[in-house]
Amino acid sequence: MMKKRKAIIGGWICAVILLGVGTAWAGRKPNTEPPVAIAPIKAPFEMPQLKRPSFPDRTFDIRDYGAVQCKWEDDEKRKSTEAIRKAIIACHEAGGGKVLVPKGDWLTGAIHLKSNVNLHIAEGAVVHFSNDLEDYLPIVHVRCEGVEAYNYSPLIYAPHVENIAITGRGTLHGHGRWWWSWARNNNRGNRIEETKLPLKERRYGKGGGREGMRPTFIVPWKARNILIEGITLEESPMWNVHPVYSENIIVRGITVHSLESPNGDGVVPDSCKNVLIEYNHLETGDDAVVIKSGLNEDGLKINIPSENIVVRNFTARDVRTGSGGIVFGSETSGGIRNIYVHDAYFDGCDRGIRFKTTRGRGNVIENIYIENVEMKNIESQAINFNSYYERRAIGKSPLFRNVYINNVRVNGARTAIEMIGLPEKWLENINIKNAVFENVSNGAIAHRVKELTLENISITSKGRPITLNDVFETTIKNAKLSGQRPPLLVDGSESGAIAIEGLDPDQVECTQNVPRGVVTVGGAKLP
Repeated sequence: MMKKRKAIIGGWICAVILLGVGTAWAGRKPNTEPPVAIAPIKAPFEMPQLKRPSFPDRTFDIRDYGAVQCKWEDDEKRKSTEAIRKAIIACHEAGGGKVLVPKGDWLTGAIHLKSNVNLHIAEGAVVHFSNDLEDYLPIVHVRCEGVEAYNYSPLIYAPHVENIAITGRGTLHGHGRWWWSWARNNNRGNRIEETKLPLKERRYGKGGGREGMRPTFIVPWKARNILIEGITLEESPMWNVHPVYSENIIVRGITVHSLESPNGDGVVPDSCKNVLIEYNHLETGDDAVVIKSGLNEDGLKINIPSENIVVRNFTARDVRTGSGGIVFGSETSGGIRNIYVHDAYFDGCDRGIRFKTTRGRGNVIENIYIENVEMKNIESQAINFNSYYERRAIGKSPLFRNVYINNVRVNGARTAIEMIGLPEKWLENINIKNAVFENVSNGAIAHRVKELTLENISITSKGRPITLNDVFETTIKNAKLSGQRPPLLVDGSESGAIAIEGLDPDQVECTQNVPRGVVTVGGAKLP
């Protein structure tokens, strides 16, 4: 069964190359100005064709319900919270339509959406969210960094709804600086320990007797048929677009500015299904696009994966705090599967493609397809697999497997590729093909990987281009390596079944730890 699966996937990748998708793309930045029409979704797994939700042609102007303009710096704080609430209720009770936030500055507390409502932020409109804690009460059910809790409401909360949208060319401003300062003075509790307790017993969040956590910006909660399109998000208190336990989601053409936001992740599908994320421009204080599914005991018990997600045509710039352009984890306890990422441009990010998890998370991250990615000025690893995200963690071990990365070009990084598996759970079936790494300090490092394929790889590094340490069933074909010599080092007493083609024997060194005869170069076994 595994051989058949690998043949099918290999055929898909070859088809892409033969069609010229990979070679034609190299060096081209994706266009992040979205076309009006949503292009058909093509993925190497079954994926529905997502469509925008439709709404009746009715408009509910918040001014008709008592909204008055108020700039953030105005002395008199005239909030339109109640007017927006009334407009949303009226729209919902009428059978749906558009709630219009017109051009101008508006001040509000939390906004709660209802089914069949399109919250439209007009071009020139700025919605300012207050820093009055009372505006985010009563507490609501949320998931904070992978753990369920009762906490202050997200700035925009959409629980148990269907057919909703947040659209327009306007701006939502979270004024997160106040929240960041507020959070530094609070003890929210230990989230790892809280996952071991039933929800009602957790001292985590405002509902658990503590002061609580910073709210996230936009949270569809157990919702269906969601569109978020065109808007700009500024200065989020925490994560920006965070759908949880939701499905049939489209996030397209949005701009996120959260460079100074602690945990200012851009788009964060969390235990969600059937998601399209496209044509977004992300400058974030944490991961740009990151896929999650719950933390430790809490996530394992709930056991809802993130699956069937396509991320395409997007840019990530200046992504900071150790984070990446496209990231999986570290909260992976519900599992992650069937993800297709393509046509992306990362510039000035800490990392590019990142997989991160640790002991205690458990479950499987699998069937991940990534292609046509260009990176520049990456501070750490361009491609990173890390199963030791928290070094002292204990508990069920997670597994990365069936990952296919094709047509990647990197100019500038500290490390080209770093893969680290656990002693008890090696990385499995990792494939990187048609990749160019230039101006990197360190090359590719693989530790505890089974079924590793590196094909048509070019690495120009200051250090050794490739180091293999405890790898098994590894194939390297057509590698162009420049750097410390010999360019390929094999180490580790558990290394075995390593086949190298396209290099000369004097370009490969095996340490004394490596069992004799397990490395072949051009079909000949090394002594």
